[in-house]
Amino acid sequence: MTISGMENEQQMKSDELLLAAVPAMISVTDLFKAIPAQEGDSRFVYMEASNESLDQQGEVVLAKALEASADYYLRFGNVDLDHISQIGAKAGIPNYEMFEIGRPVDVKVRDGVTFVKAQIYSGSGATAEKANMFWDSLTNLNPPARWYPSVGGAVLEKAVVIDPETKARKAVIKKVRWSNIGFSKT
Repeated sequence: MTISGMENEQQMKSDELLLAAVPAMISVTDLFKAIPAQEGDSRFVYMEASNESLDQQGEVVLAKALEASADYYLRFGNVDLDHISQIGAKAGIPNYEMFEIGRPVDVKVRDGVTFVKAQIYSGSGATAEKANMFWDSLTNLNPPARWYPSVGGAVLEKAVVIDPETKARKAVIKKVRWSNIGFSKT
């Protein structure tokens, strides 16, 4: 084998390790807080759900991947606290469904940024408790609590690309099944 062939083989192994480090579930965090708005009797939050910067897992989720899955997210997705409604059953968290606080009503993608409008549940009783706490923390605290949206879903396609600015190799998520936004305090 030539030196060039060995270098290519080593690079392919390095790329495989980089892609193997990308989890099967995405979680894009560290964006800005939710902005609440009351529209009639309905409660909504507006947020930048994702952009194409490097996330906490060291990967980039392409906006076009989220845009391609937006219809799925609008039809079947939810908004919860810390992704508990998504991971709670497997983690053995009791009453994990009680962490769901709302549902998406609109998704817009512009210039590599994904924006979401979500309706926050309202009502009384145990099923509305966490939604009411979330809403209260945005509207009745001064200053409002900071909540960070974290996009969640299944990774369907990923690749290694060269960053045009830094020339570093990075993992890019090219296709997802978007199912959740989890609001987190961190």
